[in-house]
Amino acid sequence: MFNDLINARMLTRGAIFLAPIFLMGLLTGDPIWFRVEIVTVSMFIAAERAQLAPLGVILHALIMVAGFLAVIASLGHPVSFVVAAVLLAVACVGVTRQGTHMRWAGTFTFIPVFYIACVTANDAKAQDLARIGLETAPYLILAALPVLVDAIICHRRKRSAGGKYRPSTHAIRYIKETPADGWFEAVIAAALAVGIAASFVEWAGIHYAQWLVWSAASVVTGDIVTARAKFRDRAIGAIAGVPLGMLAGMLMPHTPLLLDVMTAATVLTLVAFNRYVVAFGTRCALHAVTLIVAGHAIMSADVRATNVVIGSAIGIVLVFGTNWTMRSAARWPVIRNSR
Repeated sequence: MFNDLINARMLTRGAIFLAPIFLMGLLTGDPIWFRVEIVTVSMFIAAERAQLAPLGVILHALIMVAGFLAVIASLGHPVSFVVAAVLLAVACVGVTRQGTHMRWAGTFTFIPVFYIACVTANDAKAQDLARIGLETAPYLILAALPVLVDAIICHRRKRSAGGKYRPSTHAIRYIKETPADGWFEAVIAAALAVGIAASFVEWAGIHYAQWLVWSAASVVTGDIVTARAKFRDRAIGAIAGVPLGMLAGMLMPHTPLLLDVMTAATVLTLVAFNRYVVAFGTRCALHAVTLIVAGHAIMSADVRATNVVIGSAIGIVLVFGTNWTMRSAARWPVIRNSR
């Protein structure tokens, strides 16, 4: 049962990649290192699941940096923020035109970009966002290096091994796929869901906006069945995980080292579990612990659960609405021809 729950291979590799970033944070005392840990793990997931070659890993890192700079530059300007969020969502979902497994690359571009941009902006004044964005960008590149080094080593092994298939030096991926089913419908749903969620964030002045916006995007999976399951798992995970994390946080010592460990553990939940509901619930719990240990008000952790549920609800409504609209539109020519 334990083996079915924990993905030991992904957890071990993720921890190895994360170790140098975590150590740099401890040695320098610079909080940005802990903030970009999510980049390292996201790069690892994308490279592993989407079968990215070294060139693909480099492109992923550069796209992530460009997306981060675009989003952080848009913050403080409501219209620009909504437009940037929508364009990022369209790009990250649109990559499934290259195959189902590219969904991992898209998802783990949107999440770290949006998270780091919003968290960085929370610590800065509006007039300093461009400067802080440029100062933070190199850290994203450095956070990607452990994954890139591993990708290069694995690539050389593949090329030196005997056999029929020797990957090209210029390869972006190791596999070729047909477009994911419903990829265009998913792009429309993601654009509408993220646009509405980002507009709501600006209109209502929502704190921790990243949770609401990326929850709206996360539910858009390409089909109704998996979208419904994702919505259910996220709602259960947030509602169960956050209160447990709040309770645990009140019982734990509020020390800087514990805060750093909780931040790393939260990121590793992205690869630690085989079941999404368990992974997301644990992630919500650990994030609640992190907020409380960092000295935030206890009820601030509850904001995450609320934002996750609202964002996920927006996402699922747009998935159903887009699917119904597309199916209805597909019948129109039939109706016209039958007259």
